[in-house]
Amino acid sequence: MNILEILGISFAVAIDALAVSIAGALCSDTRRKLRNAVNAALFFGGFQILMPVCGYFLSAGIVKYTGKCANFIGFALLAFIGVKMIIDGIKFSDGQNNVCKLGMTDFFAPKNLFLPAVATSIDALAVGAGFAFAKTPLWLPAVSMGTVTAIVSGSAVLVGTRLKRLAGQKIMTIAGGTVLIVIGIKILFF
Repeated sequence: MNILEILGISFAVAIDALAVSIAGALCSDTRRKLRNAVNAALFFGGFQILMPVCGYFLSAGIVKYTGKCANFIGFALLAFIGVKMIIDGIKFSDGQNNVCKLGMTDFFAPKNLFLPAVATSIDALAVGAGFAFAKTPLWLPAVSMGTVTAIVSGSAVLVGTRLKRLAGQKIMTIAGGTVLIVIGIKILFF
């Protein structure tokens, strides 16, 4: 596998984390954009390294026993968060501070990033399993996936924060929720 193929795979698996990072920035009430960007980079990038490794070493069992179930779990997690964001966006009024009421006003707190990081890295799990079946070396692609995802998701938080200021929190919260649902549907069917 050459470096262009590795980078192509890395960018492909980073797309979900990019969209979720933007959506999270649209939802987050904190004003700590640098901390949010770092947390997103660490969680999404970290899981994009961890999941292909897990997929690689557990490939036969995971593919055999979870099949579409793993995709459904990823869909359910993202759809739940997305629907909640849309509802909160519709209910939003300018005097209201707490847009995302998932019990978390801080989308990028470590305890709140765990589930989105797992949901967006399910495709990396499948890539790792594919590497095992193809007898392809794992470590360089896994590190590349994690690094690209970390850079992309951290940058996406900064972009999402800017979009929220430009377009308004209500519109961007509804848009962010819609994006999460679409990503969940993509995970479910592709």
